[in-house]
Amino acid sequence: MNNAQARLRAGDLITTGIFTLLFFVVVFVFAMLFTTIPLMQPFIVCADAVFGGAIFLYLATKVRKFGAVSIMSFIIGLVMCLAGHFWPCLIFGAVFGLLADFLCSRGGYKKFAWNTAGYAAMMLGIALDGYSPMLFFEETFRQSRLDMGMSGEIIQQILDIIRGPMIIAAFAGAVICSVIGALIGKALLKKHFEKAGLL
Repeated sequence: MNNAQARLRAGDLITTGIFTLLFFVVVFVFAMLFTTIPLMQPFIVCADAVFGGAIFLYLATKVRKFGAVSIMSFIIGLVMCLAGHFWPCLIFGAVFGLLADFLCSRGGYKKFAWNTAGYAAMMLGIALDGYSPMLFFEETFRQSRLDMGMSGEIIQQILDIIRGPMIIAAFAGAVICSVIGALIGKALLKKHFEKAGLL
């Protein structure tokens, strides 16, 4: 039985938890930086994708078992839901996490191209986590942000941008920036990949 088919052990779950926390810190930092700048809203996930690539690749190539990536994606969706997003975050986190895991497993978690494809899939799920409230639950989103103290003017600007053609650029950007993030991660983790026999 190869690693991609093996079951996750306690050590794998601890590693997954640690790197999920690190990834969430990246997501949280850019969410806080860009939240009050309406024009930057569509590009939060792009920034996440660039700076989270090394974390994702390390987890995928360190554990090399189906489930670690799925757990990371689902937990991110869960935390986003608890932080004020809405229930579809759980669905997107689970579905796109499984897709990401499947794509990475196609290369045995050893092939950069497959891992990059998996990373792009997970980031698309995170993009849907972030944008679905504005796209499908506008009034609930508006009220939740008013309750958080955001001004009505900024909320409307955010909604106008997200509902416009910029959203297409945001999803395309998530994929492109995932590739960039993976390339950066590969460069940063070169020694890890060499030690693991992946280069």
